[in-house]
Amino acid sequence: MLLVDTADQNAILDALKFPGVQGFTTNPTLIARAAGVEALSLDDYVAAARKLCGMSADVGSIRQLMIQAVGGPDETRRQAILYLDDLKTAREKKLWIKLAPTATSLACCRALKDIGCASLATAVFTAAQAYVAMEAGADGVAVYLGRLMRHERDWEKQLESVAAIVKSAERTLLLASFPDRQTVEAGLRYSHDITAPPSVLEDLLTSSLSQEAIKAFDEKVASER
Repeated sequence: MLLVDTADQNAILDALKFPGVQGFTTNPTLIARAAGVEALSLDDYVAAARKLCGMSADVGSIRQLMIQAVGGPDETRRQAILYLDDLKTAREKKLWIKLAPTATSLACCRALKDIGCASLATAVFTAAQAYVAMEAGADGVAVYLGRLMRHERDWEKQLESVAAIVKSAERTLLLASFPDRQTVEAGLRYSHDITAPPSVLEDLLTSSLSQEAIKAFDEKVASER
């Protein structure tokens, strides 16, 4: 699963032209950035997220969308119901609600499943967090790989432990927080489900060796016309 990490509607639509992109992920920071503000009220945040859902309902190539819940269990469920309503009858879309790795948030997993949403524990950095998320019924976890690599010397061991727990539960391990293509390539050893910002997404097919090879092919054809 390849997703774009942005809340900007134009950036999402552009990213969908890239081979393999199935949808997008968002969070409060990205939604505020797309709105051009430092922070949003809860009402404004939900309104912005609902606009993304409305757009998704009308764009066939969006098959996966991930929106972060803000607030307690009742508020999380309320938001999820609103987002599902905005998706209208587009039942082929998979709506993921992102949850903080806390006891209060993860307690929402079952209720979200009951109304037709998938749940994703986000900002997971430890094996213990991943284990509790799986036991709580989360459909996946998101690890901020770039941040993990910057702050933990033994990041590989930590990620291996998280990946093993998620794989054993047959759930989704989404890797995020990619500053560059090299970090994506490091992450692909552990999961093929990633979300990348538009700038990194565009760089995924970059290779000087590929460019040299294609140039040689093109020159060969041109020389024989």
